[in-house]
Amino acid sequence: MPEGPHHGMTRRDVLKAGTAVAGAGALVGTTEATLRYAQMEADAVTVTIHRDEYGVPHVYARDGESRAPVYYGFGYVTASDRLFQLEMYRRYYHGTVSEALGAGGENQNWVQFDKEARRNTAGEPSLEEQAQGQLTESQRNVLQAYTDGINAYIREVREDDERGFHQGFQENDFEPEEFTFEDVAGVFVAPNGFFMGFQLETLGATMVDMLTGKYGDRETALDVFSDANWENDPGAPTATVQSGEGYWPPYTDPETGETTTYEPQERIDSGDQNLVTNRMTGGDVTVPRNSRQVHEREMARRQTIEDGLKQLGIAYKTGSFALAVNGDVTESGDALLMGGPQMDFSSPSVMYEVGLHGPDFDVAGSTVAGYPCIMFGHNNHGAFTSTAGIDNLVQTFEVDVEINEDGPDTYEFKGETEEIEEVEKTIEVADGENVTYTERFTRHGVVTQWNPEAGQAIVQTRSYAGRHMTCFRGYYDIQFAENVEEFSEAGRQCDYAVNLLWADRNGDIGYFHLGRYPDFESVEWDTRFPADGNKYELTDEDYRRAADGTVPYSINPPAGYSASWNNKHAPGWHAGDLNYNYSTDHRVQRIINRVERRLHTDGELDYEFLKSIPEDLAFIDLRSIRYKGHLLDALDGADLTETEQTAKAQLESWGHIAEGDGPDSMGTYPPGYTIWDETFGNVLGEIYGPVFGDGLGLGLVFHNNNYGRGALMRLLNPEEAALDLSEHADYGDPEDALVRAFRSAVETLDSEFEGGPSEWRRSAAVDSLSTMSLFGIPVGSSSAGEMAQMNRGTEEHFVRLSDDIHAENILPPGNDGYIAPDGSTGPHFDDQLDMFRNFEYKQLLLADEDVEAATASTQELTFEAQSDDDGDGSDDDDGTDDGGTGDDGTDDGGTGDDGTNDGGTGDGSADDGGTDDDSDDGTDGDSADDSGPGFGVGGSIAALGSAGYLLKRKLTEDETE
Repeated sequence: MPEGPHHGMTRRDVLKAGTAVAGAGALVGTTEATLRYAQMEADAVTVTIHRDEYGVPHVYARDGESRAPVYYGFGYVTASDRLFQLEMYRRYYHGTVSEALGAGGENQNWVQFDKEARRNTAGEPSLEEQAQGQLTESQRNVLQAYTDGINAYIREVREDDERGFHQGFQENDFEPEEFTFEDVAGVFVAPNGFFMGFQLETLGATMVDMLTGKYGDRETALDVFSDANWENDPGAPTATVQSGEGYWPPYTDPETGETTTYEPQERIDSGDQNLVTNRMTGGDVTVPRNSRQVHEREMARRQTIEDGLKQLGIAYKTGSFALAVNGDVTESGDALLMGGPQMDFSSPSVMYEVGLHGPDFDVAGSTVAGYPCIMFGHNNHGAFTSTAGIDNLVQTFEVDVEINEDGPDTYEFKGETEEIEEVEKTIEVADGENVTYTERFTRHGVVTQWNPEAGQAIVQTRSYAGRHMTCFRGYYDIQFAENVEEFSEAGRQCDYAVNLLWADRNGDIGYFHLGRYPDFESVEWDTRFPADGNKYELTDEDYRRAADGTVPYSINPPAGYSASWNNKHAPGWHAGDLNYNYSTDHRVQRIINRVERRLHTDGELDYEFLKSIPEDLAFIDLRSIRYKGHLLDALDGADLTETEQTAKAQLESWGHIAEGDGPDSMGTYPPGYTIWDETFGNVLGEIYGPVFGDGLGLGLVFHNNNYGRGALMRLLNPEEAALDLSEHADYGDPEDALVRAFRSAVETLDSEFEGGPSEWRRSAAVDSLSTMSLFGIPVGSSSAGEMAQMNRGTEEHFVRLSDDIHAENILPPGNDGYIAPDGSTGPHFDDQLDMFRNFEYKQLLLADEDVEAATASTQELTFEAQSDDDGDGSDDDDGTDDGGTGDDGTDDGGTGDDGTNDGGTGDGSADDGGTDDDSDDGTDGDSADDSGPGFGVGGSIAALGSAGYLLKRKLTEDETE
């Protein structure tokens, strides 16, 4: 194992004591020392912030006895650069945007937004409560230190006549209140609640309802529906081990169009391949009454959060790609890692870069702004990245209810009458009357639709409810992993649907699918659809959990690499209502094709090859490399008009690159691409229209430009496909459908343009770098401009795990998101944009000497701590878990007297993630009254005692050139 970077010691040498942390038989055992918090330090700790030439902060606190001082600095620099983002994120978590921005206008109803935001965590214990049970004391201390760093910056700005708060505060006429522990934890939870809370069960039920009307019976309808959302496509590429079944799409040269098939090979001695299965086995199918209305209401809830985005759900407009390569198949013998988290482009970016350097660790990379941990980066031992897991975390239930005028409304569950629980909520509105509404719960969870006229409630069970701090724990702990085994144990604590990839200096790699999912092989209903809530529920025994080893992972897969782009996790692992995403035609196939081709021709991969992948993915049309050849073959036998023949010639001369012809890849598209793009939009309707009838619009949610084209690939390659299409579906002659789609496109384009096909050039799509946050909340009025639309990461990073680790990254438009009250921005607001456009990357700094050489300015923060409450100077953390949340630690269904259920609320529960007014925060300092209106959450957590910080700020410019 390589030595640590300081004093010739490893991290294990530095940590004096280790205690296995396990949660009530559920958390994976991890080793973590009892780390002292700042108030236990004998002397004040100096936190030094070096900013490099791109404004990236590198936070140092080597002399501290714990990690907390570094995270204090982390919170401070994040607030310095991104405070308005943090403000909007915490308001999203608490559902208090209306309190700051008002009710909204025609384009955005902030009151409804707040209702849906609160519903993401309604009925759960507060995050402070979750932290007490799911984090060690030292982990809670780190979160509190991060919080205190944010507040130090807020206080500093209030006392500074020169630097005002971000323009967003000025424009909306309010200033930020200081943050609480709950706020900071909520900033972490808010994006994840958004990403994880997606379902298409109601869409599936609606489509089956419509297909039943078309085909006359439910059995036939289900068979045809399986062409849209199948139970399993054996040919779908995985991130672990390929099944070896079905059609394997070839590599396509993007310029010439030549194709060659390179199937994955076993190349290395593989490690632990935990290829567990979770196969859908059918069962009861529930189609809610008024199914289409139910589905449309569910999608309207999502669209409210997504601020008017047209597509259904975040998973279909974003994703993330990654590649980990074992050292045995690289030129240098070093493991390699590449990642590109895809969360859209905005000004400022949703991502934020930082370097953290403490007494026992160094870690650098990027994260979602406001996360108190690095998600994408590396330490001195290994590198890590993540992609969206896209899996079944949410189960929808339809519950028949009885409306009672003289008492509480009720429902029957397995023959017993139970009450609908109700909690009254109020939303404060800045420019109007406050709004009061009622939140309802059944034993399954929060009611997302209340339809009393129909005697119906739509309810969701979320497998991660009440487990958010366990997920933070996983993300936090992976930062300090030294090898693949430690990384595995740390990461698999997380109950969110996330994939983690790792590569280290030992040459090892790993892929880990995280989460907590219904056991499809044991539940009694088809998980592609809602379930009958009067008969069924999900209990702890019904789940598979990564922490328990019942979710797939792969250490050193036999192919020598792991490629992830939100694809299937293992051959026998299904995803319920989201299974349509796992198909033979999947975008990750492009990465796999390129890797296999290089390994076949050169026998090895290198660092520069990894850097070439985003450039290849940026503009290649992932549809045309699979289907343009089929279209041209069909046109060869068609009787074409002169215009159609000319259009066909343009299509043939175009390769597969959708890139504008002007500066920075903007301008106009080639005629061939314009013709292709219009044609393929028609192909889907021509192929599926006769099969799905009035349900075509719904079917095209599954069969769209990004996902679910597996049925089309199987239709065009019937002999090789591993999954047959429905015998009841009459697709007709696919070649005829392709010709009709082409002719329709030519007719459209001929009427759109004055000249012939050689003049058919549509404007290239652009990304405007909008000023919206991840959730459609404005984060200021200054945009960094626009750039060509590219299929790239919001941030991209590459790491070679050699003895002297080499890493590069890029984060457009820049790392600094501060906009002054007068609208001006600093030099690092957009200084990475041109580099990104040109596929240029900067060094991702970690080593002290590299940081020192790149330092442009230095700032020091000093915080002095008071003594601990009991005066004994000891750390009360004994290094053991404070109860941990395990599978027997929370109740996913009914309510308990202690109020810690995942679904409903009990007598002692805290509403919407807030803190019970009767709770004791254990501090002598500021109480919940200090938090801003709408943030009724307590002050410091009890474990922190009365620690306070005195900020002494001094700013010095580095005199070195």
